Amino acid sequence: MKQNKGNSLKKIGRLASLLLILALLVPACAPAATQAPAAPTQPAAPVATSAPAEATTAPVEATTAPVVDEPAAPVNPNVPDFTYVGDPGTVYDLNGWYGDVGVDANVTIRSAGAVKVADEMTTPMPKANEKYTIGFSVYYTVDEVGSMILETMKAAAKDAGVELLVNDANYDQNAQNQAIEQWILQGVDGVILAPCDFTGVKTALDALEAANIPVVALNAPLAGSVDALVIGDTVEQGTVAGELLEKALLDTDKGMEGSIVYQTLPFVHPNAATRAKGFIDVFSKYPNIKIVELTGISPEDHYKAFEGAMKANPDMIGAWGLYSSATIGMMNAMLAEGKTDILLSSVDQDKPILKGIYDGVIVGTSAYSSIAPANWCMSEMVNLLNGADIPGVVFYATMAVTKDNVEEAFAHYYPGKTLKDYMEGKVQ
Repeated sequence: MKQNKGNSLKKIGRLASLLLILALLVPACAPAATQAPAAPTQPAAPVATSAPAEATTAPVEATTAPVVDEPAAPVNPNVPDFTYVGDPGTVYDLNGWYGDVGVDANVTIRSAGAVKVADEMTTPMPKANEKYTIGFSVYYTVDEVGSMILETMKAAAKDAGVELLVNDANYDQNAQNQAIEQWILQGVDGVILAPCDFTGVKTALDALEAANIPVVALNAPLAGSVDALVIGDTVEQGTVAGELLEKALLDTDKGMEGSIVYQTLPFVHPNAATRAKGFIDVFSKYPNIKIVELTGISPEDHYKAFEGAMKANPDMIGAWGLYSSATIGMMNAMLAEGKTDILLSSVDQDKPILKGIYDGVIVGTSAYSSIAPANWCMSEMVNLLNGADIPGVVFYATMAVTKDNVEEAFAHYYPGKTLKDYMEGKVQ
């Protein structure tokens, strides 16, 4: 009896549990009457019955556009050789630089920044990205400097992998203009030029600008527009020459009193005016020194002018040749007159000048390479054509040469040759 009762209670408990579960399930399955009806959905796209079965497992294409890497900007490989002068992002004020010495200039430089460089690149000459054709017009190649510039430019073009067209203008600006007109018709990729006439070259520069042909100038024009310039710091050159003469005078018992004669060109030349400023400024602190200016073009002109100056200025204590022809003419006049007591300094590194330093006739010279400017011009042009940023002004280096370093300087400026061989007539 007790067992039946227990079974009955168990049955009743199971029934109650079932009823409780049903009570909980029924509301959960019933629709919620208070909810808003769902928004209608777009019908699914029909599946093509003819597609192969494996198509249904193909990956879904991305809905966003793929990321494309931007091409890297061309890099100027010569940047490690640059020492910037001022703000790299500012166009160098060449017009103001010339204005300080009374030379009117109206030059537009299209590239920003100015740098100083050493004579020898520690970085490689840039290689042309394409087969560029570049025209090079040089003012003159009869003198040693012009011929070395030309030969170096040819070697630099070969190294860079460009075709070089050459014009020797022989100091004729019309000839230079005509060559450039022909190059424009040929469609050259760029032009490097060393101006004959610093203002007359504007005609050629205007034509190149109109044709959208890049220009790098070796020596600065006084008018027109260029992409970049390769020039010497000619104020520094004059300063170095002045300091060499100043030191030589201070090392004697002459005293800083008397005349100093210098010889320059009879026409406006930006290099001459800036060199003269640097030189004259050195002696501005000596009120008892009188600076006398003479002019000429050839060594013979300067010989005659200095011959007369030595007679007209018996108090002459020093002299300076602003460029090689002046120095050589003055040196020869001094030797002819036996005036070994006049101290002479120079600018330029022509072989007779370096020999004169070795012989003790010249106290020293402010020298610069005839090779480096050509290499830096080619570097500027090829980098520009390759699309790399270039500085608007490149100042090549100046070296003070005295008897202490003249043999090393000779070997530097004339690779493969020695001063000894030159003095023995083995080198021309």
